[in-house]
Formats: sequence, C-alpha cells, structure tokens
Amino acid sequence: MNMFSLRATGAALLFFIIAIDWNTRLSAQTVSGSLVGTVLDASGSGVSNAKVDAVNVATNVRASTNTTTAGAYQFANLPVGTYDVTASATGFTTSTLKGVAVALNQTATANLNLQVGSVSSTVDVSAAAAVIDTTTAQVQSTFETRQAQDLPTSSIGLGVINLSLLSAGVASNGGLGSGIGPSVGGQRPHENNFTVEGIDNNNKSVTGPLIYIPNDAVQSFTLLQNQFSPEYGHSAGGQFNTVVRSGTNELHGSVYEYLQNRNLNAVDQALANQQIYSNPRYDQSRLGATIGGPILKNKLFYFGNFEYNPVGASATPAAATLTPTAAGYSILAGLPGISKTNLGVLQQYAPPAPVNNRGTIQVGAAQIPVGVLPLASPNFLNSYYLVTAVDYNMSDKDQFRGRFIYNKQNGLNPNALAALPAFYVTSPSTFYLGTLTEYHNFTPSLTNEFRLGYNRYNNTTPAGNFQFPGLDQFPNIIIDNLSLDVGPYDNAPQFTIQNTYSAVDNVNWVKGNHTLTFGEEARKYIAPQQFTQRARGAYEYSSLALYLQDVTPDQLAERTLGAPTYYGDQTAFYSYVNDVWRIRPNLTLNLGLRHEFTSVPFSERLQNLNAISSVPGLISFNSPQPQYTNFAPRIGVAYSPGTSGRTSIRAGFGMAYDVLFDNIGILELPPQFSTTIDSVGTVSNYLANGGIKPNAPVGPALTQAQARAATSAFIPNQEVPYAITWNFGVQ
Repeated sequence: MNMFSLRATGAALLFFIIAIDWNTRLSAQTVSGSLVGTVLDASGSGVSNAKVDAVNVATNVRASTNTTTAGAYQFANLPVGTYDVTASATGFTTSTLKGVAVALNQTATANLNLQVGSVSSTVDVSAAAAVIDTTTAQVQSTFETRQAQDLPTSSIGLGVINLSLLSAGVASNGGLGSGIGPSVGGQRPHENNFTVEGIDNNNKSVTGPLIYIPNDAVQSFTLLQNQFSPEYGHSAGGQFNTVVRSGTNELHGSVYEYLQNRNLNAVDQALANQQIYSNPRYDQSRLGATIGGPILKNKLFYFGNFEYNPVGASATPAAATLTPTAAGYSILAGLPGISKTNLGVLQQYAPPAPVNNRGTIQVGAAQIPVGVLPLASPNFLNSYYLVTAVDYNMSDKDQFRGRFIYNKQNGLNPNALAALPAFYVTSPSTFYLGTLTEYHNFTPSLTNEFRLGYNRYNNTTPAGNFQFPGLDQFPNIIIDNLSLDVGPYDNAPQFTIQNTYSAVDNVNWVKGNHTLTFGEEARKYIAPQQFTQRARGAYEYSSLALYLQDVTPDQLAERTLGAPTYYGDQTAFYSYVNDVWRIRPNLTLNLGLRHEFTSVPFSERLQNLNAISSVPGLISFNSPQPQYTNFAPRIGVAYSPGTSGRTSIRAGFGMAYDVLFDNIGILELPPQFSTTIDSVGTVSNYLANGGIKPNAPVGPALTQAQARAATSAFIPNQEVPYAITWNFGVQ
C-alpha cells in the first residue's frame, strides 16, 4: 500500500517469554509514569536526605522529594515528558541529569552521583543512555508522539494501536477467533483491554476499542504484554493504553494531511478476473490541525486537535455475481407461469449483465443468457475527530487533567457490501469520552490520584425503507445458480448503545524501601442493543426458476419472530494492592493482588423464566450468579547489576481474568422473547401469500421436554476464563 503525507508544523494460557533487548525503554500509572533512582557519593554509598527535584522541560512544573537513608528516591504519577533531575545535599556539589524521559506506564531509573564540595557548585550531566525500567517484571512497549505521527503502520485501521505489531510476541488477529485488535502472546484478540487516559474504551458487545485518537493527538501509547501491575486487569490479554497530548509553555501548532490514492496501486488480479481493468476508487485523506500552548505560564495549558478523514472507495464482491442480460430479461418477461411480481423485484434491484459471458440457465422451456454483473459499487466513510485537553498545575499539591474526545462516523456498513448497491444505506455512529483526573500530594511520599470518566457509543444499522409487494418487510432472497443475494444487509436492522461510567482512586505511599500502591475502580454499564438474525426473513432458492415460480424455497425458508432488546447493564468493582520492595537499590521485589467482581448482565439474569426446564439435582434455571472470588496474584523480581541502571533482569508470575462479551448473551436469550420459524413442504404463491408472516403462530405451549431442548444453551453461572503467566527476561 502506498501512502503520501504532508505536514506543516507551527482464556487459560501458560507461556514463557525470554527477552534480550539492551538499553531499550520498556508502575502502574494509566496516564503517567514514575521516576526512581539512587543518589550516590564518590564511594558508591547512598546519600540520605538529599533533596531531589524533577522539572518538566516543557511546562516547568516541578516535583520535589528527599532520599531515604539508603539514598533512594521516587516520583510517582509524573506526567509523560522529559525532565531535568537535580540532586543536592549538604557538603556535596549539586548534580543535574538532563533530558530524563518519563514514559507512559514506565518506572524510569535515573541514578545521580554527588561529589564532595559546595552546594553552590553544580555539575551538569547529560543523560546519554536510554532510560529503562529496572524495578518491575513488566514487559512493555512504549511509543511516543513522533512515532505515532511518522510510522506508516499507524496510518490506517486502528491507528496507533497498530504500533503494537512492532513488538515481539504480537501478531495480527487472523484466524485466532473473535475480537478486534492484535493477538498478544498467542491469545485471542477478545482478551485485550483498551483504555484512553485510563478510562475503559472497550466495546462490550464484540470487544475491541471504541473511541479513536488521531495520531497527531497522541502523547504516548503503551502495550503491556504480561506481568503488568495489579492495577491492570479486566482482561487477560494485552493492555493497550493511549494518552492525549498536553499543552506546553510554548505555542505550537500543525496542519497536516496523510493521503492514499488508487492511482498509486497496481490493478489487482481478482478485479481483472471480473473484467475490471482499472482500479476502483480508493481515496483516503486525513486532514487535520493541532494547537497547544499556555493559558497561564507554568500553570494552565491547553491542547486541541481536529481531524477530518473521508474515505472514498468502491465495493467489489469476492465472487462473480450473475444476472440475466437485457435479452434474458426480455425472454423471462414473455414466459408463462412465472411470478411477474418476483420478476419485477429482480429487475428493479439486479441490473442486466452487459454481456453474455457465462452461458445460459434454464427457466421453464427457455434458455436465459446470463453474464457477470460488474460491481464496483460506491463505498464511503466520513469520519470527524475532535480532541481537547486542559492541564492545570494549581499548586505543588494539586494538579488537574481534563480530556474530552468526540468521534462521528457516517458511511456504508462495511459488512453490508456483499449486497447489491441499491440496498446500501448509511450506518451512523457517534462516540464520546470525557475524563477528569486530580492528583493530590499529601506529602512527598504520599500521593493520590482520583479519576472520573464517561464513555458513550451509539450505532444504528438500518435496513432501509424497501418494499417487496405482498411482504411486510423486504427479505433476503438468495439465488444459488446466480450467486445473487437480493435484499438489505442480512443482519439489519440492529442498534447498539453503550454508556460506561467509571470512578477510580489510586494511592501511592513510599514507606522506607517499600512503595505501596492500592486502589479501587467502580464501573457502571448501561448497554441496550438489538440484534435478531433473519428478522426480515431469509429465502434461499437453488435456481432462478424456483424463485420465479414462487414456490416454497428449497434451500432455506426461515424467519426469527420477535425483536427483543438485550440489556447488557452491569456493574464492576476492581480493587488491588501492590508492594514494590526495593530490597537493594538494584534489586526489587513486586508483590501484588487484584480482585475483580463483575455482575451478570441484566438480560442474562432472566433465565429464571425457564424454571419449567429445571432438572432437580442436575440443573436449576435460576438467575446466573457472578463469581465473587476472582483473586489474581502478581509476583515479580527485577535485578539491575551494578549502579548504571542500564540492564534489567526480570522474572515473574501472575494471573488475570477475562470477561464475557455481550454477543454471547444476546444469542442465548430465553426462548420466550423470540422464536424461529421454518417453512417446510412445497406450496404455490409462497411470497405472494406473505412468506413467513410476523404474526405466524408459534404453536402450543411447550412441554417440559420441549422446553429443556429450547434452553440447551443455558449458562448456569458466569464462569470467566483466566490466564496464568510467568516470564524470565534480560533487558
């Protein structure tokens, strides 16, 4: 694929990992990072009670602390960025380490050396080596703004999430089961967890991310593969977290465009096989602008990004679609004994093939010439993205961080592109995410992070206002010997709404050689959706002749009556505690425990309606019960030989739990809400008489045996899969 860009700047799983990656940047902050280190004298001993300052180069915001008796220091919840770190103590010169990078979810290590002398004397040292995390067993990949903007893998699809494919152990999701996004460590994609600014960004219907962040609005993106802190959970796979850019003391802006065009690509052979010898339309452009700067210097900052992403393309079926030629339609119109209504519908929505290049098919006593219908149908998706950010350094004790993100998409449902172009309808989607985070420093060793978040997703997939004479709704008509499907998208109509409310509180307490973190997160989901397979009816004929004779379809005649709304409303409570014990300045032990509780979605609790199906002593049809004992221990060891902080040897063990997504539950609703009707036998005037009617009789009340058969897919409780992981590695 070619790309041109222009910028102007103003499941149960056990696995073993061995990683060797010297001097490559790899705590548990979802919107920030940590900085630790040791202040040493000339003999290599720790300097106690030394003052250490970390100053953000971009915003001039300062954080201060003092070293322990062993000379160790720690800064928690530092905003992602570059820092100058200064250490001073009585009887020693002042030492400054410049350009220390603090990355998202990373605990950077920066050791400083003091020489005997006057405090007024300063020795500046530039940080030449890349900073690595020497205090955790966590396996992580971090990508910054420039990588998000410039690496081509992030320019399409899931955006910066595609950067994770550059990490060892991460692959595309092909053939690995349900879910959207990469496969991490061989796990199914639906086991991943996606967050933006620490706020849940998971589509609980089908898994995968919801809100999209334009590349130029990304400050940092991380993937945690395993051995992550107990602050992280929800799913057993990769932890994908994106943080939005902040403003700085300088006014910055950019105008950009990323362009892909059909004229940059060769003609695909699959198109040539369908007599299409020029590239169908494919034009994608991402046009946007950013601006950020100070409102109050050193105090209040803003950032904004707007992006418009029109995609113009064309849809071509994987296999050739056949229709009668104009001459073929003329012959059909004169044949006796065929349904004029069925023929008229076919002519209205399936245009004649331009040439007779596939021989003839028999209808009655006539041979009907047919040919390939060249389908390069219009296909488009227009997307609008708005990202806003405000950061307020109110005082040395309080900092605030606010984000609001809006996405709007309007285009053709990509799943519906196998249908004839006449049935294409737009499928609008809107997304909102808002978050407010407050950091409070009670003391240099005790900090608190409090976060509120809201995420909303709304999608509608209509079936359109199409009419089939004699039927209450336009069904799907499949004619096998033409490879032809006449009708709207077969899974329409449907809709999905998801509201996620969350509140998080994390406490970080440095006590001697121990760094204790503990916290709680509460989530409330309000998530109605409606999806009924074959809600309009599906009628499949082996031949065009049977369809035009209007007899009962010989392959399939099926319709699901009733269109219930599934309510995925549920609550979740996550709590954790973690101790990072620095046994020695270069040896760290991580001990953590997480607990997860997730209630059963509302509609799945309705299985008690099927009490008639209960078998005493074997199974009872009560409301499914959630799991209350989902404890997940985490143990990790990190060792950094010497005092350079440039090498880390890690080992760890942990557990994590997965979640059950709503598409499992919506397919297992109690049979009282809907029923599937199949037509059998052969009757005349099948469609003319209404096919399967929406008020078709469903038969007498079920016997106990019939009820048990109808509820065979019942889930008696909410047992969720879990993963056990352990690793050993050298960085």
